Amino acid sequence: MEEKEKDNLHNFKKLVRDMLLMLRTSLEAETVSMHWVNPRRDQFVLAGYATSRRDVMFRDRVSRDEHFLQKFASIKSTTRLEKNIHFKPVQLAHYTGTPPTNYIYLVPFVFQAETVAVTVVETGNKPELSPSDEKVVAAYQKVLGRMLQSYQHVAELTEKQTEWADYDEMVQVLTRSDEPLELAATLVDHLQQFAGDTGGVVLLARGLEAWHTVYSSLDARYPPPVGLELEDGSIAARALSDGLPFFSPHFNGNPKRISRAEPLCYGSSLAVPIMHRQRRQLLVLVYTENPLLFNDALRHKIGNLCLIAGLKLEAMLPDLDVYDNLFSTRLSSYSRDLFSGALSRISQHAGNNEPTLATWVGMVTIGNINDLRTRYRLEDLTALQRHVLSGIRPQKYGIPGIIGAHSDYVYLFLLQSTDESAFLSWTGRIRETFRDPVPLSAKNGEVVQLNAGVTRLNGSADPETILQKIKKAMNNAINQRKFIVEV
Repeated sequence: MEEKEKDNLHNFKKLVRDMLLMLRTSLEAETVSMHWVNPRRDQFVLAGYATSRRDVMFRDRVSRDEHFLQKFASIKSTTRLEKNIHFKPVQLAHYTGTPPTNYIYLVPFVFQAETVAVTVVETGNKPELSPSDEKVVAAYQKVLGRMLQSYQHVAELTEKQTEWADYDEMVQVLTRSDEPLELAATLVDHLQQFAGDTGGVVLLARGLEAWHTVYSSLDARYPPPVGLELEDGSIAARALSDGLPFFSPHFNGNPKRISRAEPLCYGSSLAVPIMHRQRRQLLVLVYTENPLLFNDALRHKIGNLCLIAGLKLEAMLPDLDVYDNLFSTRLSSYSRDLFSGALSRISQHAGNNEPTLATWVGMVTIGNINDLRTRYRLEDLTALQRHVLSGIRPQKYGIPGIIGAHSDYVYLFLLQSTDESAFLSWTGRIRETFRDPVPLSAKNGEVVQLNAGVTRLNGSADPETILQKIKKAMNNAINQRKFIVEV
C-alpha cells in the first residue's frame, strides 16, 4: 500500500508540472511556479515549475518570512504585481542571474475556502492579462481543483484499503496468541491505535472479590493507577452489567469511566466486556479526549476484536470453569503472571502519568506460618489466608493496588497513588487490623505475624530484578522480626 500511495503522489506531482508548462506556454511567460502554503510549519513548499530560462533554480522549502510571497499567502483572487512597486528584483532569489521579470501574476488555489497554494506567473512584457488570458487562468484553477479532489479521493480509497489490511493483521496476531496474558496485552496494544494521541486502553479483570484495572496499553495517555476498583454507575460497570459494549461521551466530566476516584473525564469512552462461555472474564476500556473519535464503524471494529479475543480464550482454555476467574486464584489474589505483566507495563509507563503516580512494590508473608501449620487443619489455614488477603487489600483503605500470588503463604503487592503518604497509611492500617488475634477455629485465635519487603519504583526497571530485591528484603524482615524492611 505504501508503494501505491507513493505512485499516486508521484503522478499528481507530474500532472501539476504538466499543468504549469501549459500555463506558461499559453500565457507566453518566462517562468511559472506553484508553491504550497504550509501554515503549520510557516513555509512555502515548491510543488513544481516550468521555465524557458537556464538561470532558474528554486529551493524546495522556504520560510515565509524569507519568501517574496509572504504578504500574499492568503489571497483569494488573481493579483498583479509590478517591479519596484510591489516587489524588488532582488527578492526573486530563484534566479542566479539578473531577473527578467517586470510583472508577476499571482493565481491562488482556493480549496474549501482556504488558500492552499499560489501559482506565480513571471513575465517581462505582459502588463495586463487579456480576456483570453483570464480564461486560461480560470481554466487552470478549475482543473487544478478537480485534480486535487481526484487525488484526495484516490488517497482516501488507498487509506481505506490500508486500514482494512491493518485490521486483518490485528485479527491474525490475536489468533496467534498462545497465552491468556499475551492475548490480553496484544489486544490492548492494538486497540491503542483506535484511541489516538490523546487516549489509551485499560484492561480490567476480576480479583480480590471485585473488578480492578490491571493493565494499560503501552502508549496509553495518562493511564489510571493499577488496582483502581470498579464502582457502580461507571461506564465500565454498565458494560459488565449488560454484557454488551457501552459507549458514552463525557459532558461536564461525567459519567466516570471506572471510579469516582478518577480525575475529571473529557472526550468519550467505550467499554467492551470479553466473554468466555457467557461469563464476563475481562473488560477493555478505550478512552480518548476527542468526543467525536468513536464513530459507528470504529466502535464496531473494537467490539469485533474483543469478540475474537473472547472466542480465542474459549479455544485456549476449554476447561476453564464458569466460576473461575481468568487472572486470579481460588483465594482471589491475582495470578503471579498477571502481577509480573502489570509490573512490567508500569515500568514501561514511567513518565506517562499525570498527575505523577507513586508506586510501591513488595512481598509479604505470614512469618509464623510454620508454627501455625503444625496445629491447624488445611481448611483453617485456607481461612487464614483469606483473612490475610482481606486485611491487606489496598482498596479496603481507599488506596488503588493489587495483591498477587507468589507461593504458599507469600503474596505480592503493588500500590499506586498520587498521595505520597499512601504507603505509610496502608501499613499503619494493616498493623491495626492484625493487632488482635485472628480466629482460626471455634475456640482459638492466633496472633498473625506479617513480614514484608518493599521498594519504591522509580523509572523503568526489570520486574525480575525487583522481585528478587523485595524477596531478599522480606527474608531480612523475617530474620530481624520486623514488620517491614524497605530497600
